[in-house]
Amino acid sequence: MIPGVGYLADLAQLVVGLAAAAVCLVAARGRTGVPRHWRHLAGAGLLIWASTRLWWVVQHLGGADRDPPELVSDIGFLVLPACMLAGLLAAAHTRPRPVPTSPRRDQIALVIDSVLITGSVLALLWSLLPGSPLPGGPVDRLAEAVLLAYPVVDLVLVTMVVLLLTTRPDSPAGRRPLALIGAAILAFGSADTLRLLDAGPAWVETTGHLLGPALIALAALSPARPPLTRPATALLQHDWFHLLLPYGPVVVAGVLLVAQTIAGEPLTAFQAYLGWLGLALVVTRQMLTIMDNTVLLDRIADTQQRLHHLAYHDPLTGLANRALFRERLVLALQEHQTHGTPVAVLFADLDDFKLINDTFGHAMGDRVLTAVGERMRSCVRAQDLVARLGGDEFAVVLDHGEQPPAPRHRRRRFRPRRYVLSAAGVRVTDFVERRAAPGTATAELPFGTWVAEAEAIGQRMLTALREPYQIDGRSVGVGVSVGLVAAEPGDPLSADILLRRADAAMYAVKRRGKGALIRWNGTRDAGPLADLPQLLAGALAEGGNPGAAGFEVHYQPIVRLTDNTTVAVEALARWTDPVAGPVHPDVFVTMAERTGLVAAIDDFVLDRACADVARLEERFGRPIAVHVNVSAGRLGQQGLRDAVTAALRRHDVPASRLVVEITETLRIPDLPRAAAVVASLRDLGVRVALDDFGSGFNALAQLHAMPVDIVKLDSTLTDVESSRAGALCRSVLRICAELQITVVAEGLETPARSSGMAALGCPLGQGYLFGPPVPLAALSDGPPPASS
Repeated sequence: MIPGVGYLADLAQLVVGLAAAAVCLVAARGRTGVPRHWRHLAGAGLLIWASTRLWWVVQHLGGADRDPPELVSDIGFLVLPACMLAGLLAAAHTRPRPVPTSPRRDQIALVIDSVLITGSVLALLWSLLPGSPLPGGPVDRLAEAVLLAYPVVDLVLVTMVVLLLTTRPDSPAGRRPLALIGAAILAFGSADTLRLLDAGPAWVETTGHLLGPALIALAALSPARPPLTRPATALLQHDWFHLLLPYGPVVVAGVLLVAQTIAGEPLTAFQAYLGWLGLALVVTRQMLTIMDNTVLLDRIADTQQRLHHLAYHDPLTGLANRALFRERLVLALQEHQTHGTPVAVLFADLDDFKLINDTFGHAMGDRVLTAVGERMRSCVRAQDLVARLGGDEFAVVLDHGEQPPAPRHRRRRFRPRRYVLSAAGVRVTDFVERRAAPGTATAELPFGTWVAEAEAIGQRMLTALREPYQIDGRSVGVGVSVGLVAAEPGDPLSADILLRRADAAMYAVKRRGKGALIRWNGTRDAGPLADLPQLLAGALAEGGNPGAAGFEVHYQPIVRLTDNTTVAVEALARWTDPVAGPVHPDVFVTMAERTGLVAAIDDFVLDRACADVARLEERFGRPIAVHVNVSAGRLGQQGLRDAVTAALRRHDVPASRLVVEITETLRIPDLPRAAAVVASLRDLGVRVALDDFGSGFNALAQLHAMPVDIVKLDSTLTDVESSRAGALCRSVLRICAELQITVVAEGLETPARSSGMAALGCPLGQGYLFGPPVPLAALSDGPPPASS
């Protein structure tokens, strides 16, 4: 090589290398993490690479010849590939993978795969090229190794880039710098291969050394990579390709070497070394794969356990959810039907829990729910299952796990009863005493004793939940209503029927004032189809006839307290189901309100009451007003005015004879809208009454907002024997008098209470003192007997 040309080539490479290093270091300032790290490594490697070129420029200026190469400067050229290797390894674990693995093992596997492919390719080339590919002549072994290391390291790095591009899919912006790095290493590798083989024109080698730094600089200037949006299924396919790709060249090289050996061509030392190296790398790679698989299997097992827990437990409170509760209840009922094992269900609903969320926020409400769950767990036994069914509803499966001991003279053995919840992965085990004789039934706990035990657990839970909750220095109180149902011996129940009975008992508590426990005491179902909610839905089906399904209307007198003369009657729904028998109004009205069927009951009573107006007038000999209950929830819905208008027209009833009573079992959702509906009813000539005034939701606010004609005082206010109730009653009476609102006192059961209300100036009264709700034919006019 002409010295002047070599000097210019080295000078050009020096300038390009320094410029590329400066670009990498400047571009790294605006980056963080791995993008900043690999640019720093590339800049440092290019600086050292350029310093070796500076050494050659100085040598040229001093008149020294470049041949043979100096070992120190040649080793300096390997620093850049080492820096690029470190940068690629740093970027490897930031590339997307379908399954998270150890970053260190992932980097080691990438190096092994690259070396394995490179060794296989070298073995193929060594076998296909005639003779030794290395230049002949007296070359020092160490210098020869250094010369060979250049293209080999370049090939390893190029293979690593190809693996990252083919097995780790990324966005185009993320692939661009990696592809430019691969092109730069390929340019360096081509120049180093020509230098090793001492072949080709010198300008080709120089061009490769100029393109390499330039391409690295372009990679450093690439924009930031956006987040990956490819689906995980595509990544999984590439991961399979990543696992199989390294073994393709190994298989090809192995087949070729075996064919050569069979043909009688002995393996060279270099091929033997490559073969042993490949075998060692394959074994190491498999060990890493086994380690990764073991870790992944452990993670899958942990994930499955977490998924099982999430699928069958409430994420907020950690209690069982509805699915686990139902499965446990089904198993308990199977034991009940097979062996007579007692089982009961407690259904608890927090009273006015919405007020806590509205007052303190949903975060405080969540903490209260968690505290409620903890208290419930502390009140039950170890074998009982506490569940949160949703919102502020909780339930408990009470399962009697132990039986009374058998007489001592009998031999007995203990046999475990196990609840294996296959889907939930939960096993509940307790011991039930069995008699040794085969085919004998388990000794049954007396039903009354079991009910008393279940009620004691429910009362203990009720007492604990009433205590205020101290949260963040605040005392938060919340009431609870509890329904209890115990499966009677021989009663063919399903889990849904048992739960709905407990639900109905709980809502009976709600209607009777909340904050108590009531046990379901209804008639036993005649069969598995006797499901009250389903029966109610069938009786109130659209287009059906509720009267044919057992619904009827009873009437209770409303009297003038001065002479006990009946001036009006209240129409009340009663239901006697052909299958379930008589159903308490608290139960079926509550069910209807929860299922959205209460409008059908209201309309049935409205129509029947309007139809009976003429018979009532004939029976009493004078016009009698009829009070009809309407759920407060209907005031926010369409259709109430239309239903009232249609009933009045259908039976030709004067609007003044009808009083619509707004029951306060549900909160009125929108007072202004409700006031508008009330005003529209009054425009028809219909009078409107507030029922159970003083026991519902913000009664004074409703009295202020809605233009009503009548107020019916709840029985808690008409107990004038109590000085506190008397004072409240006098206040309400004065308010209503100033607003020109008629007052009806409810719950009058004794003459003392009736005379007390009359003395306070209350004009009208209603209660069992004047008669219970009865069919129209049983109504009577006139004052009660003196014995009353």
